[in-house]
Amino acid sequence: MNRDIWNRGGGNFVCAGGDCFVSLLGRFIDNFGGNEYLDDNKVNNYILNSIDKYLYSYGTGLNYKTKKMAPKHNERIAGEIQKIISRPFMKNTKLFIDSGGFQVAMGAVETKDMPSFIEKYHNFLKEQHTNYTYAFNLDLPPGPSSASSIFESYQQIENLNRLSYQTTSQLPTEVKDKMIYIHHFRTPSLYDTWSKFLWDENLADGFKNFATGGIVANLATDISIPVIIYVIPLSEILKYAISKEIKSFNFHVLGGANFIDVFYHKLFSYHIKKVHDVNVNITYDSSAIFKALAIGRFIPAFKEDGTLSKMDIKSNNLHLRFENTMTVQDKIFSLLNEMAEHYNFKKLDPTIDPIYKVNTEGKGATLNRSVHMYLICHTLRTYRQLEIQCENLIEEIYPLYEQGKQLEFDEKCYELAKKFNQGKNTKKQKSKIASLFKSLQILTNMDRDYNKHLIHKFMSADDIASMSAGGMPKF
Repeated sequence: MNRDIWNRGGGNFVCAGGDCFVSLLGRFIDNFGGNEYLDDNKVNNYILNSIDKYLYSYGTGLNYKTKKMAPKHNERIAGEIQKIISRPFMKNTKLFIDSGGFQVAMGAVETKDMPSFIEKYHNFLKEQHTNYTYAFNLDLPPGPSSASSIFESYQQIENLNRLSYQTTSQLPTEVKDKMIYIHHFRTPSLYDTWSKFLWDENLADGFKNFATGGIVANLATDISIPVIIYVIPLSEILKYAISKEIKSFNFHVLGGANFIDVFYHKLFSYHIKKVHDVNVNITYDSSAIFKALAIGRFIPAFKEDGTLSKMDIKSNNLHLRFENTMTVQDKIFSLLNEMAEHYNFKKLDPTIDPIYKVNTEGKGATLNRSVHMYLICHTLRTYRQLEIQCENLIEEIYPLYEQGKQLEFDEKCYELAKKFNQGKNTKKQKSKIASLFKSLQILTNMDRDYNKHLIHKFMSADDIASMSAGGMPKF
């Protein structure tokens, strides 16, 4: 693989749990002899050429039991942000602030207190605007299973979100320029509400950054709907941007961080530039990588044929073969030391830095701290590696779409999807690849009537009938 993948600037993956990342690496350097392996300057160089975008949530610490916001919540969140941005290895990185709206809409704040939460969040944004790069506007979408127990009606959801979005629209310019407008669409009720906000009430006017949510909701519609689902809100925002003569904007997909999703993001950006001459920078986020490594004990690793494998690195698997060339243990050290070479980290020595250390009681084993930190860095930069690979592949594949060769286009995309899924094919994977051609057409046509047709045909069942009626709700 081309070595220019190592020094190509930061990628578009946004690492959720930025505080966790900073804490783990910072404590390793400061308290556990990490300076022998890497220091702040070396880590900063690695970050700026791998993943330079991190997310921290304003909803951190909200209590689902008491449903009350701590009196000094804003001060505590501000303190955590300071820890993130003051760490030298985070210099010149981009910090995203999540509003915590999902936690609120899942029951962390009583419905009657949501207007107060809206006010406190916007006060926080104004007070801290010099300490973050972007912040998501506070949306309060109904959760897939909790909506009817928290909200009285869809009208109440509309009223609460209108209050929040109107408050954001009135922020000072220096704050509003950093805000990310979230456009929802997952059910007919949500589509109608957010279409009203966007097109009729002009609540997106003045925004430079946009996003969509509901991508990782636990709904069955993703399999049945014949498009990559987020092209619906993306096409709406694109149409809006063109109507406002906006030639470049950021678009964030909340979630959307499966490996094949990286290909979709790059393909859609490329297509929009080709067809509409608009630059769309698509970012995406996940915190799952920490769980996959710390709990699941697996990491992404490319095989010689380009297949991206989830390599099981549990202690009792280290002696097994990874392909035919080396053991899992050898592959781990090969990957980590190749990375170390390019970013001037100290190379790991298996005799000094075993992958696992037996604990003092002799029961079980934990990841050696130095290896653990390198594994985190390797896992993060896999996203950057994937992005560069996808950019190169799209230049080869896209002409097939332009020539109308749908079968050949689908086949090439399917081969790639299979490689990104450990060489496996699935029903959902085939369905999604088959929908790419139509997805690109949606981004070409930007037909709102067709979008509404898709939502009513495939997502109507996800609306809750008991919430669709009713009079004027209470806050």
